[in-house]
Amino acid sequence: MQGLHIFEPETQTVINLESFIPKNHLLRQIDRILKPELIRKLTTSCYAAGRGRPSIDPVVYFRMVLVGYLYGINSDRRLCEEVHFNLAYRWFCRLSLEDEVPDHSSFSRIRDRYGEEVYEQVFFEIVRLCQQHGLFGETCSVMTDATLIAADASLNSLIHNDIETADKESESQQQDRGLRDGSSARKISNKTHSSRTDPDATLAQKRGTPRQLKYKVHQSIDANSRVILDTHVTTGARHDNQPYLEQLKRIETRFHLTVIEATADRGYGSAAIIRSLQEQGKRTFIPLWSGRVGNSKYLKNGLVYEQDQDRFRCPEGKYLNPNPAHYENQKRYVSSSSDCKVCPQASTCPARTRGSSPQRFVQRSLDQDLFEEVQTRMRDPMFRQKMSERMWKSEGLFAEAKQNHGLSRARYRGRAKVQIQAYMTGIAQNLKRLIVAFCDWLLICLSPRKRTTTYPPYILRTRTFSTRPVNFLDRVCFTICSERSNNAYVHCFGWHISDNELFDRTPQSESLNEERTRNCESRPAASFMRQARVSTR
Repeated sequence: MQGLHIFEPETQTVINLESFIPKNHLLRQIDRILKPELIRKLTTSCYAAGRGRPSIDPVVYFRMVLVGYLYGINSDRRLCEEVHFNLAYRWFCRLSLEDEVPDHSSFSRIRDRYGEEVYEQVFFEIVRLCQQHGLFGETCSVMTDATLIAADASLNSLIHNDIETADKESESQQQDRGLRDGSSARKISNKTHSSRTDPDATLAQKRGTPRQLKYKVHQSIDANSRVILDTHVTTGARHDNQPYLEQLKRIETRFHLTVIEATADRGYGSAAIIRSLQEQGKRTFIPLWSGRVGNSKYLKNGLVYEQDQDRFRCPEGKYLNPNPAHYENQKRYVSSSSDCKVCPQASTCPARTRGSSPQRFVQRSLDQDLFEEVQTRMRDPMFRQKMSERMWKSEGLFAEAKQNHGLSRARYRGRAKVQIQAYMTGIAQNLKRLIVAFCDWLLICLSPRKRTTTYPPYILRTRTFSTRPVNFLDRVCFTICSERSNNAYVHCFGWHISDNELFDRTPQSESLNEERTRNCESRPAASFMRQARVSTR
């Protein structure tokens, strides 16, 4: 018999919103971490106590914004629509079915009211939470990288800094309109032009990408847990290494830790940075910024540098002695005119000449010893391994942020607001790292193998998961042997975990724990080889 379902949309029913959210939902796990008292405490100074009309609850606002960044919802208008009809979003944002969703126009005013400082405090509080739960300790290894993101402004918004020249360019563009792109018919640069739409954005270009107005996000992470420790936004034209040392100092000051190892790409490989880090006692895995550094042809081809005497010896056994004057961080070594005048190899001498004088000279960088030391270390297998790890750890986080959390393009205009976007993206990614670390900790605690070494919570994991927030906990693979310890239920992060229940929020009684432990011990080993599918929808 064919069934017939009658749908009555106007029928009023009483439902329990809590029952619609699975226990293993991503937002439920984050809800256990975020405390509403934190947001209210950080935003208290933004409101006048006991005066004026009550505002939108800061907790509701921050949770709605966090949902947008977790699920890649780039529009405030669309975010309000999603929260309106998605039960999981409503539950996470503390909105019942009868509560009205805040209007999207309020988000801009609230964002301006809080400013960059409040979001910065929230970001660092989440990082401290990761530190409290053991994702990184008092000493850590830091990896740093930077990426360009497109600004919310076009090249046509660039105007010349000189008013008269700007008027002439405007007239020329109006004449060319309809025939070709006016921006391509003029020469533009950061020195002569600025954007009237977003003055903080500057022209920048990376190989394989178009030249456009951009911002640059400088990000430092913990090398082991991949927790984002600091994120800083600058204009796109600023070099990667300029805020680097200040960023490391800010990390050590805020979290009271010591950076013992610094890893970065060639963009940070200047002599000043490497020397400064070594003077601070930090191990550096930073290659030189160019392959030509320290490899001058005048330092080879028969010229031998004697470090003890600080001089060069030519193939004929004559010496080039140092000149006391320095030229642009270069030390000059000159020969004797009488030696070079009668030298049989003068025509093939690798040293340089000075006009018509027979005297020869070479220049050696004041940092040449450091360059040679770094070049030697760059050939070490450990150094190459660190460079390989940096690619998938640091750059992988940027790829995740751009693909899944909306960091591929600036949502707002102005450096301060783009900085807010970077903070919120970092918060979303750190919360995901915190939940995944909990799964790894569970695997270690339930493993019956006897170990003489205490392993950190980021190893001994056999999991494959996507970085998308929808299914990033999907396919978490646990391998548990048949031998079980008596502590089958592990209390981590304030949650009770059993073999059958992941992220169980309700603490079980002792009798139930003992019964389930006996059931686990009686099960064969094959039954513990399972794939735990954790749905987040």
